[in-house]
Amino acid sequence: MARQLFEPIYRLYYETFSKPPYQWPEGEEEQYRRRFERLVADPTFGIAVAQCGDELVGFAYGYTLRPDTKWWEGFVTPVPPEVTTEWEGRTFALIDFAVDESVRGKGVGRRLHDTLLGSRHEERATLAVEPQAHEARGIYEHWGWQVVGRLRGPATDFAPEFDIMVLPLSSKA
Repeated sequence: MARQLFEPIYRLYYETFSKPPYQWPEGEEEQYRRRFERLVADPTFGIAVAQCGDELVGFAYGYTLRPDTKWWEGFVTPVPPEVTTEWEGRTFALIDFAVDESVRGKGVGRRLHDTLLGSRHEERATLAVEPQAHEARGIYEHWGWQVVGRLRGPATDFAPEFDIMVLPLSSKA
């Protein structure tokens, strides 16, 4: 399903993340395509989509972190090992999540979030949000996500820093 929906997913991704407060680097379209293909090929990939008629109006997707993940490397201040230690099936990383402006504030995002995370078997979920994305971060906090630290992005990344958030998946913990 995800591969067939790539074009509408990319269109919504672009409409959401090419505007402030987000940063849109040169070459992002091709990088996004490569990242998406890698993610979809991962056997732990999960996705939820929202459609209004034939139009895609939201998506959320991610994958399970592996024990050797680099996800937890590069924090500005130290984060305890009980947060950063991974094992098989511990953490689902919510990689991208977007809702069309026309349906924001109508519960579409919450339903996507709950549908995707409710389908997972991991103990917890994590996501990265740009610090200047106050609206998105506020929504995540309202839904129970907690910031565990600020991560310095790699020099090749589009944002210099990310706030890393974690949410227990209560039915699994």
